[in-house]
Amino acid sequence: MKFLKALLILTFILFLQTEGYCSDVTFTAISDVCLKSDKMENALTPSIQNLLRAKDDINHSGSKFVVFLGNNVAKADKYDLVMFAKIINKIRKPVYAGLGNKDIQRAKRLDKDEYYRLLNKFSKNKISKLPYAKNIDGFTFIFMDGTNEMASLPRGYFKDKELIALEKYLIKYKDKDVIIVQHFPIVKMKEQTKTTYNRESYIKLLSGFDNVRAIISGHENEEFEIEDENGIKHINVPSLSASGEYKVINIKKNNDKFSIKSKIISVE
Repeated sequence: MKFLKALLILTFILFLQTEGYCSDVTFTAISDVCLKSDKMENALTPSIQNLLRAKDDINHSGSKFVVFLGNNVAKADKYDLVMFAKIINKIRKPVYAGLGNKDIQRAKRLDKDEYYRLLNKFSKNKISKLPYAKNIDGFTFIFMDGTNEMASLPRGYFKDKELIALEKYLIKYKDKDVIIVQHFPIVKMKEQTKTTYNRESYIKLLSGFDNVRAIISGHENEEFEIEDENGIKHINVPSLSASGEYKVINIKKNNDKFSIKSKIISVE
């Protein structure tokens, strides 16, 4: 079964790579692992099993790297964070792990600095602070935050200093195709209470640039893909914990032709 699943993922990637493109990258996006351990029985919980299966899939796939979109643990807990880190340390690809609202809480002595200190001590995660930018295979990936370490807010809020940092990155990489990676989607949700607080300021900032191609997010525990009025494709990744699913995403560019395709992969 594992062999057939790995073959399916590899076939999807090879299919996407049949044409000669100037820039071409395939990667895995995982959201809301919500890892929770069983400290009493030391048993494999469903969230741990899902992450282990995803790890095996990725190691046998053609993905270039992996992004974790936040809510990597079910609550701000150092023990669970270390367990998450030790599992992703076994992924034989570069790993970029972002933050979600459940990951950090200063009252539990797990602020952003301590989170990344522990995560990077026990894994090979490439990020140590957000926002963060990385050029990969002809594209610029910008990793954003939107979390609050004082309280676990159900909706994201991107502080002014984060948006200023994003603007500086967009100016710096104005000649690059940019992919933004973050936990919170910034599309307008059907329920207003689920919409990111200051999405209007974020959208207004992006409207001044024509090189942002996609925003990859999670949080909502559902899958959707929407193209907004600025031509930016919003790709939301389902919850690994709730649905047992993640996405493999392929991005290509050949001169002025740009393509983004994704496929949902189930760990079941």
